[in-house]
Amino acid sequence: MHANAQALSGVEDHDHEAYVEDNFLASVVSIGHLTPAMMRVVLRLEGGERLLVSGHPDEWVRLAVPADDGTPVVLPVLRESGRWEMPDGADYAPNRPYTVRRWNAKTSEMMLDMVVHEGGVAARWAMAAKVGDVVGICNPEGRFWLPKGSRWLLMLTDITGLPAVGRVLEELPQGFKAVVHVEIPSDADRQEIGEMIETAADVEMTWHIGHGQHPERPGYTQLPRIAREIRQLPEGPGYIYIAGEARAVAECRKHFRDTLSFDKRRIDAVGYWIEGQARV
Repeated sequence: MHANAQALSGVEDHDHEAYVEDNFLASVVSIGHLTPAMMRVVLRLEGGERLLVSGHPDEWVRLAVPADDGTPVVLPVLRESGRWEMPDGADYAPNRPYTVRRWNAKTSEMMLDMVVHEGGVAARWAMAAKVGDVVGICNPEGRFWLPKGSRWLLMLTDITGLPAVGRVLEELPQGFKAVVHVEIPSDADRQEIGEMIETAADVEMTWHIGHGQHPERPGYTQLPRIAREIRQLPEGPGYIYIAGEARAVAECRKHFRDTLSFDKRRIDAVGYWIEGQARV
């Protein structure tokens, strides 16, 4: 069974091989806007046959980008001691984590969907990037793991978790029940089932417009409010996956655990970013 199939079938709860570090240079094959708030980048990895998938459909890599136009990305090297270290005189390139939307092992091509936002190191790079530009990528790691015996999945994310939503839904088995809530900046940022997301699962998709700063309310995200509006869960054992701003996802987790009395062992709440801080 493929590693991702294990993650989606719950063969063993969170049972997978330990993370193995490796680093790759990658060149841009294509880049452009997917929706107003999201760009899609396709990279071809040098030595991509070495890449080890994590077994998690929400897996992410660290994207290392040039510090400036005159400074190429330099990767860590594996020393005789077994430790990965930067070559003498070289600095780590600025880097940020991004979900692997798709990975093609045959072509060594990796698709990343990146949220565009002001002040973001990698987002700023993406806005000016062109085909042939070189970046750095590491082996992926992830979190999503559908517990054994699950009959349904609830995903609650802001737009930063949408790439994970898309990949998870595309890898779910036929007819599996999935209830999905995604907070996006505008109606134009929807990625509809059957158009941008292909899935055989039984999906109930709800879009919540309004991610970002608005004069009538504080903060960028309303995930906790969206969570509180969910007052009933599907019948039988399930799994809840929450991703977005760290404090917001913690509040959401508390709602499902305390208010709805859902088993905390079947909840994964992943803080993708912290309001007021760079995601590092």
